[in-house]
Amino acid sequence: MVDLGNVLHGVGGSAGDISLPAILGVFVQEAGIPLPLPISAVLLLIGYQEGSHPLLVLGITTLLLEVASVLGTSVKYWFGLKGGRPFLHTYGRYVRLKADRIERSEQQFRERGTRAVIVGRLVPGLSMVTPLAAGALGMPYRRFLPAVAAGSAINIAVLVLAGFWAGPAVVGRLVQVGLSVRALATLGLLLAVTGTILLLRRQRVRQGTLPLARGRYSGPFERALIAGLLAMFGMGVGVNLLLYAMTALGLLEPQEALVRFVELTARLAGSGSAALAMLLVLFVVGGAIWSLLYTLLAVRVLPGPPVVRGLIFSVLPLAASMGLLWSLGFGFLGLGLGAGLMPLAGEATRCALFGAGLAKAEDMVRRAGEAVVARQAPEAAPG
Repeated sequence: MVDLGNVLHGVGGSAGDISLPAILGVFVQEAGIPLPLPISAVLLLIGYQEGSHPLLVLGITTLLLEVASVLGTSVKYWFGLKGGRPFLHTYGRYVRLKADRIERSEQQFRERGTRAVIVGRLVPGLSMVTPLAAGALGMPYRRFLPAVAAGSAINIAVLVLAGFWAGPAVVGRLVQVGLSVRALATLGLLLAVTGTILLLRRQRVRQGTLPLARGRYSGPFERALIAGLLAMFGMGVGVNLLLYAMTALGLLEPQEALVRFVELTARLAGSGSAALAMLLVLFVVGGAIWSLLYTLLAVRVLPGPPVVRGLIFSVLPLAASMGLLWSLGFGFLGLGLGAGLMPLAGEATRCALFGAGLAKAEDMVRRAGEAVVARQAPEAAPG
C-alpha cells in the first residue's frame, strides 16, 4: 500500500515540522477534495511528531486542526446547501427519492440533526457525507456549527492522542490500515458514483425531461465553484485509485517522482513544510480559477458534448503545470525529475480527470438551475 506518510516526514526540510501542510491537508480533505493520505493517518502522524514537543505546542496544533476541520466541513455544508438541494429535487426521483420522501427526511434531520452530525463525525465514511446531508436537507447553520465542532473535536483528540502516546511501529500499522480502508472505500465510492451517473442518464433518456426543482438558482460564480469542487473530488478519487493500484502492483515510480518533486521544491523554498503548504494552496486555488474560466468562458466556445469540451479544456491546465515545472528548473516536460515521461503522464491523467469531471458537473448543475427557474417562472406569473 502507498507509504505516503514518507511524503510528510521526508519533506520537513530545515523546519522539520509537518504541522502546517497537515493542517492545510485536513482543511482540503474536509472540504471534499480527497488526498492520497486520509485524515486519520494525518492526525496520527501529527500526534506522533508532537510527542517530542511541549504539551502547549500539542494543544495549539490540535486547536488549529479543529479550526481547519470546522472550516472545511463548512465548505462542504455550503456545497450541500447550494448544490445538494437542487440536485436532490431535480435528479432524486431517478433514484427513487421523490419529493415527499425528501421532505420527510428534511423534517427528521431538523428534529434529530444535531445528534446525527455529532455521531456522523465519529464514524468512518459517514464523516464525509454528514456535512453534505446537513446542507442538502436544510439544517440551519447555527445548529450545524456547534454539532460539527463537537464531533470534530472528539475525533481529532482521539487520533492525535493515539499518535502522541503510541510508538512508531503502532502508528505505522495504523496508518497502513487506514490507507487500506481508504483504498477500499475509494473504490466503492467510485463504483457508486459511476452507477448513479449511468442510472441518471438512462432514466433521463427514458423520461425525456427534468422534473421541476426546488430552491434557489445558482448564478455562474456559484455554479463554477460547485462544479469545480465536484471535479476536484472526482479527480482526487481517480488519482488516489491509480496511486493505490500502481503501488500494489509494485510500480513505485509515481510515488518516487512525487517525493522527489516535493523534496526539490523544498530546497527552492528553503523549507519542506512551506513547500508542501504552497503546493496545497496552488492545487486548490488553481482548481477554483480553472473552474471559473471554464464556466464563464470556455463552455460558450468549445465544441462537442460536455466530456469532450472538458477534455479539450484540460489542455490548458496541463500546459500550465508543465510550464510551472519548467520554470522551477525541472526541465522540459518535467524530465529533470529523473522519472522519464512519468510526470507528463501523471499530469495529463490528472488534468483529463479534472476537465471531464468539471464539464460534466457544470452541465448537471446548470440543468438543475434551469429546472429551478422553470418552476419559479409560473409561480411569479400574475393571475
